[in-house]
Amino acid sequence: MSTLVDSSLGKLAIDSGGAPIGAVRLDPESSYSPISMLLQKHINESDPAAWNQIREKIDYTYAALDQALGPLAEATRFPEKVQDQVQEGKKVLFKPNIVSPLCIDPVTHGEGMGNPACTPWAFMAALMRWFHDKLDISYHSMAVGEAGTGISTVSRMVSLNFNAGQPFPTEALFEGRYKNIYGGWGFYFARKYMAEVHPADHSDDPMSGYQESLSGTYIPPGRASRQLMIYDLNRLFDVPSKWKDVPVPDGANFQEITLHKAIVGGDPRDPEDFRDYPGCVLVNVPRLKVHTQSLLTNAIKNLGIGLYPMEVASRENPQSTRWKYSYPFKPTPTLKSEIPHAVWFAEADDETGLPLREEGGKYRTAKTAGLNGTMVDIVKAVQNQGVFWVHVVDAIEPINIRHDGYPVSVKVPEGYAFAALDPVALDLFCARYLFKMVPMEEARKAQKEKGLKTDFLQRVPLPTVEGPNLVTRDGYDSPIPRSGLFRCSQERGIGRRDYHVLGLDLGTRAPLASLLGHFGRIEGDRFVELFTKNLYYCGTKILWDLQETVLQYARANDRLTGSSYYDRFLKAFDENGDGMIDYDEMGKNDFWHPMMRVFANAWQARGKHPAGLLQSSFRTISQALKFSSPRWNPQGHDFAKDWMLVRACWVALDMSKTQEETKDPFFPGLTWGKGKWPTLQFAEYALGATSIYGSEFPKRANMVSLYGFAFQYADRKTSGGKYTGRGPTPNPEAIRKYQEDTEKGTSPLDFVLFVPKGYGSLNGTRLPNVQETEDPEKAFTASFDQGRVVW
Repeated sequence: MSTLVDSSLGKLAIDSGGAPIGAVRLDPESSYSPISMLLQKHINESDPAAWNQIREKIDYTYAALDQALGPLAEATRFPEKVQDQVQEGKKVLFKPNIVSPLCIDPVTHGEGMGNPACTPWAFMAALMRWFHDKLDISYHSMAVGEAGTGISTVSRMVSLNFNAGQPFPTEALFEGRYKNIYGGWGFYFARKYMAEVHPADHSDDPMSGYQESLSGTYIPPGRASRQLMIYDLNRLFDVPSKWKDVPVPDGANFQEITLHKAIVGGDPRDPEDFRDYPGCVLVNVPRLKVHTQSLLTNAIKNLGIGLYPMEVASRENPQSTRWKYSYPFKPTPTLKSEIPHAVWFAEADDETGLPLREEGGKYRTAKTAGLNGTMVDIVKAVQNQGVFWVHVVDAIEPINIRHDGYPVSVKVPEGYAFAALDPVALDLFCARYLFKMVPMEEARKAQKEKGLKTDFLQRVPLPTVEGPNLVTRDGYDSPIPRSGLFRCSQERGIGRRDYHVLGLDLGTRAPLASLLGHFGRIEGDRFVELFTKNLYYCGTKILWDLQETVLQYARANDRLTGSSYYDRFLKAFDENGDGMIDYDEMGKNDFWHPMMRVFANAWQARGKHPAGLLQSSFRTISQALKFSSPRWNPQGHDFAKDWMLVRACWVALDMSKTQEETKDPFFPGLTWGKGKWPTLQFAEYALGATSIYGSEFPKRANMVSLYGFAFQYADRKTSGGKYTGRGPTPNPEAIRKYQEDTEKGTSPLDFVLFVPKGYGSLNGTRLPNVQETEDPEKAFTASFDQGRVVW
């Protein structure tokens, strides 16, 4: 391959310095994209043809991964390092991203709510086979470990709803098959695949270890000589010898961090401990995603949040539920809220989770190194223990809009896998792919003309005043310069920011490369750029991801309506006054710590009673609304107000994309839809209304809303699912039918949804069971059973 290529910027040399990154471009449909549907057919119909198709797709992924890992191996000789460490007794531990483990729905056996949030089991099967076949690593020298946020809570939920309340081991949830219950991540099927393609003369059966998962039997890695074990890296309290306090060199938020010894190994001075915990080669397998707080989820974040254990307390009182990193302080914590997710960290009440205030009413906060400090601390701690790592990114279907699962997460079939030894270079490269929509020549021109800080640009919508309306025009932006993650990580010695790409485009058989950091393929002597056509952003932090869009929207709205939203955004978030709000500037009141605690309390319901999922879904929405205005909660809190304004901009963007034009009721001369934006005043109202009635507001109510969740519970509780049905998916026409029946005289169901004044009607019609209130205690709550049950 020629090092000099023709490009849109002239004849240039392709990148050859910095960290090597292996890459492959593949066909998502030939890989795992259809596997959930095929697996459902295999489970429900015992269809051998469906399983054979699954095998073919994993075979394809396995062969494709060789085109990324092979060049990386040649450039770094990492296989020799892995083999040497396995010879020393270390396990090759694969760490996927399993933030929400219901990838297989336990009722339908199709895609579960968590499917988009997790590294697919089929990708893991292909990758583990590669290490087995290409590096000659025994399956019994491998393990899988994860400390995902939702694992213990979902395990309790599955136990309650599908296992008659009997214990359901978290390891069984990873497997996805427990006795006659199918539901969870799906590693059982990875085992099944690996066993079926396993050479007959090998004795390292990948199915060995499955029974230990079903029984919840714990075997330290050093003793698991004939098993492929799964390790719940969250649960440390039950066996104190599992955990190790690891120092953090130059720690930003922590001076030491407690970790599972399966990752960092035992004490070399204690022969028995070191024999049980010989350490690992860490294969980090993130799924490329946007994220609610960080720029993206990838290599650094999959370790930087994903290795913090949820169920560990102090050495002095290891059986305490005063968890170090998670909340609530109860037997099954639900969120890692006790590690800083933002620079300003609010003090919060240990029972309610609500923020504490000084005498004058100001919220009590302390300054930290924020989310970057939290992530880099633990990655640095692991690195300092001498752990050798390989990072393999699943970018076959990156996740857009939200990182944590349906109904909001969106899979995007990009068709890539990337691999590197350097997580900083890899994350920067992936960020530059995810957030680049503009070719180099155009980007360079825009950068020069507009004074932009990078030539990795997105094409973004910019609301502009035209007559009486706010009309979408195209512009440029990039979130990458607003993130300090890559600089911080390099300064702490985790990796470097320069890189070069090696690999193959399977569709064209052309080699992959990078040029000035930009990704592409080499066709003859020509560099052809590869970039996404999709606008990636996380809706809940749209101000940071699509900042030019939001600030331009605020300026245009101010000009048209006389409002002052632009100044409000800067006052709330621009701490250094430079006019740019970076990812470390998330407000001095700290929304995140108290809100995560409040959500964690709400999510406890999921494992306590059969209706827990409905109740927790209701309370997740209602609590964010209640604490955005002192008029809506009895304590007079408003710590969520600025964040809800950010979310209103997300609502406004979605409203601008609708295919019908509608008058803005706050400014009747303005219309929204078909590329036109509502006023931000109406968007704020619409945020509340869509939370109450659903995303189809103002046309109709749907099930994913406060009304929908309360209606489903009341219908199933009092009438056996007359309207919503008894299955896992409610009838989408249930609310309409119920409304028609009550209009004809049918007695309403026994529930009341209380909403603030002004939110009581849907498109001029009042739905049954909705009652307006000015009582802050009642706002955004629901009552059932004649008021005896309150959500």
